[in-house]
Amino acid sequence: MAAHYLAYIPTFTQVVERQSFSSAARDLGMTKSAVSKHIAALEEALNVRLLNRTTRKISLTEEGEIFLAKCTHILDELACAEQQLQNIHDNPSGTLKINAPESFGLFHLAPIIAEFALEYPDVKLEVEFSDHFIDIVESGVDVCIRVASLTDSSLIARKVAPCQMVMAASPNYLEKYGTPTHPDELINHRFIEYSNTDRLHEWRYFDAALGREKVANTNVRMRANNGQMMRQAALSGVGIIVAPSFIIGNDIKKQKLIPLLTNYVTAPERNIYALFPHNRFLSVKVRLFIDFLAQKFSGTPYWQV
Repeated sequence: MAAHYLAYIPTFTQVVERQSFSSAARDLGMTKSAVSKHIAALEEALNVRLLNRTTRKISLTEEGEIFLAKCTHILDELACAEQQLQNIHDNPSGTLKINAPESFGLFHLAPIIAEFALEYPDVKLEVEFSDHFIDIVESGVDVCIRVASLTDSSLIARKVAPCQMVMAASPNYLEKYGTPTHPDELINHRFIEYSNTDRLHEWRYFDAALGREKVANTNVRMRANNGQMMRQAALSGVGIIVAPSFIIGNDIKKQKLIPLLTNYVTAPERNIYALFPHNRFLSVKVRLFIDFLAQKFSGTPYWQV
């Protein structure tokens, strides 16, 4: 198909309907000369004459009548398809597979997913909360929520919320071991470390005074691959934790955990992203879900301290 002339078909049908180049131009928001160029280009592409033109009348040639009938059918089908897409937008259906970190999923994402399910009852949801990293492309997941500093160019990411990282310890830990005042002192303390990372036995932070990132060595007392396990250990006084405020923010507000080294910022910056692969069509249900999340988490997150 010579697809380059398809854009001229609405012009052609409008000229026939209005029986006037001038009237068609007004309806289409075009100049009369532009309408004439469209018709001429269409006739040249098809290598037939579609319209008989006189100073007083426009009529279809035999070829024009045949072409008009087909064009009318095509435009009707397109209008029907557009309406169907609109119906899908209003009432999306099908299966939506979601993966998210366990702690963030249970405490902050679960009620939003339930609300989304109520609003779009024809969407079948398959939800997995896990701290294990997955291959989004191979797993068949439609949307993956991640807390990260993104480097994977094979994925499309939309930031849905900032992720504030906080260092903290319980009052009883600080009473027993003291309060660190500089990152270099962390080696003398007991650290609770997240094991799903390649940066072990260290804390990376941004030193504003020096204007660059630095690394502080840590003395790891406990390692865990789950944020809630780390939180419970910190609340019990096992050691110092560095965790997102969506895990320990409420404990800090209740003074069950005390923020430490607040003049330093954990590096690199992390955010909460909705991810999906480049090679997967962004369906209406996926886009609606991501928009739904972004709207719910807009502004400063309620868990931030």
